[in-house]
Amino acid sequence: MIRVALNALFALALLGGAPLSSQTPAPAKGPDKEVAEKIVLLKECVMDKKMARDAEGVAAIDVLVQKLQAGVEDKDRLAIAKALDGALTQGKLRPHDNISLYSAAAVALGYCGLDGAKVLKAAYENKRYPKRKEWAPLREFFLRSLGKTKEESMAKFLTEEAVNNTEAALMAAAGEALGNYEEAKEAVRKEIVSDLIKKWGEEEELASQLGSGNMQALNAKDRLSAFLDKWNATLAKLTRQNFKKHLEWQSWHNKNRNASWQ
Repeated sequence: MIRVALNALFALALLGGAPLSSQTPAPAKGPDKEVAEKIVLLKECVMDKKMARDAEGVAAIDVLVQKLQAGVEDKDRLAIAKALDGALTQGKLRPHDNISLYSAAAVALGYCGLDGAKVLKAAYENKRYPKRKEWAPLREFFLRSLGKTKEESMAKFLTEEAVNNTEAALMAAAGEALGNYEEAKEAVRKEIVSDLIKKWGEEEELASQLGSGNMQALNAKDRLSAFLDKWNATLAKLTRQNFKKHLEWQSWHNKNRNASWQ
């Protein structure tokens, strides 16, 4: 329920009812005064000891996202990324079921390029957000937003999270994030595809051993249920192919792993 509410909130607050542009905006000329003002406001909201200004902070982030979409100079983009980093690392830790400020910051960082990618990776690994189920929804935001940066230097990290994490929701989020690399170098795409297909096969093999008391098989079945659709969509984007079953992907990959992909 929390995850559904957050998705609805940020679709409204951050998208402003209109689709985000997929094109890289032209940089603005000179520093933007409003960016500086919203950064100051955001810090005030983050540091509010009563944690009563989070909605105001989300609104400030909304404006910063719009600025990023319109195009800001490098200095302003770096300042925004730094401010969003502060939103994730400073002030009182919000309860795990009241993370609108953190989720908004995570989504916004997806539009800050490499600077944002570095902040998102650090936040995902930060002990401030424990590796516990109640914090998984926020950590999913970190992974999906990291993919939105399309930074190829982060592809390996996301792939490792997809295939090595044991939390089904995070495996799914990391695999979904990798779908943003559809225009990455062929070598990058091939490595992602190979690792996802291999892991998918391992999970299917384990899940097929279902029997009385076989918890490993039951856990594998749960993981497959969580990530299968998202991984399948990512594989389709990276290969320009359209299959639904692991055996189909495996057969295609065996024949084309060394061929030139579109």
